[in-house]
Amino acid sequence: MIGAAAYGGSALRRALGVLAIGGLLAACGVPSEGLQQVPRGTSVGLTPPRVLPSTVPLPFYAATARTEPRYSNTDVLRNFLSIALYAEAADDTDQYGGIAISKWEGPVRYRLAGENPRDRVQVAALSQRLSRLTGLDIREAGPTESHNMDLRFVPPQYRGSEVAELLSSGWLGPQVAALASNWRDYESDRCFTLTTRHPDTGITGTAHIFIKDELDQVWRETCIIEELTQSLGLLNDDPRAMPSIFNDDGVYETLTSHDELLIQMLYDPRIQSGMKLQQVVPIAEQVIAELRPGEGA
Repeated sequence: MIGAAAYGGSALRRALGVLAIGGLLAACGVPSEGLQQVPRGTSVGLTPPRVLPSTVPLPFYAATARTEPRYSNTDVLRNFLSIALYAEAADDTDQYGGIAISKWEGPVRYRLAGENPRDRVQVAALSQRLSRLTGLDIREAGPTESHNMDLRFVPPQYRGSEVAELLSSGWLGPQVAALASNWRDYESDRCFTLTTRHPDTGITGTAHIFIKDELDQVWRETCIIEELTQSLGLLNDDPRAMPSIFNDDGVYETLTSHDELLIQMLYDPRIQSGMKLQQVVPIAEQVIAELRPGEGA
């Protein structure tokens, strides 16, 4: 595991983080002044995962799969609306606490910091899987490429400075700022993601993923899987969602068939960034019927 000396602290922030957002947003064609106003956050919760005999293909060998119970199309619809149209932390919600659909509409280029060799292989493998599900071009940025996503494995001694820079930047609202502070202060808050979106179109512009570097391998892998997936626009967790990694009970440590359905639904071209609940429902029903014909309720 790469230690503190390799992490880089605030120098890394200057290269990758909030102070570079104007360049990152320009690289994906979205005005920086709009995106900085509406960050959203999501995090992995409290309950330790159950360690079960692994059925997950390498390179994810610690975050394990398990047998999935049957779920209906009605379950899929309810869970999609909950996970894609609400957020764990957002300061741009409507009167009912909901958000608009927000997803990427162009290439996603990520950079890693503080990673070990296994992390790099796992993030690349997951990116390929998510690319197949979404149709997005997701891969690590080359040496001279701009990037719009960063994933950081942060040692304990750097967490205070990371969060201090986030809070001092002025671009976080109170809900998202609280999420970042909890990650700094509480051992049980293991990882979290910030995404930004254009206030008019809803298109995602950047994502910033923070994972505690000292986590054991099960949690490390679970954080990579959940946070990278949630950064694509599935921003909520729901204790009723089953079988799903977007449920903090820790039973499901990797993407399930249900989760892959949610990702495919989100990136169906008929479901567009900026749509609200009432617009999404009839389209989502149609998409589910096409993905799972004959399943019914």
